[in-house]
Amino acid sequence: MGFMVDQSLLAQAKRLSVAERVELADAILGTVDAESFPVSAEVAALIDARIAEADANPGLGRSWEDVSADLRSRIR
Repeated sequence: MGFMVDQSLLAQAKRLSVAERVELADAILGTVDAESFPVSAEVAALIDARIAEADANPGLGRSWEDVSADLRSRIR
């Protein structure tokens, strides 16, 4: 990327708890404009194809609630 992280800032971040680092990362990502990282035509076509497939076959797949519950049961 060509950008060097300020080592003193990185050292300060490493002293934070995991929860604090996650919160900091989320806050930093919140400052990034999605338009700064446009989706390629290939990825856009793939997304469109998957949306069309989901629309054509609404019975396929799982609800977010089911997926979330499954994932949570795996980490307990």
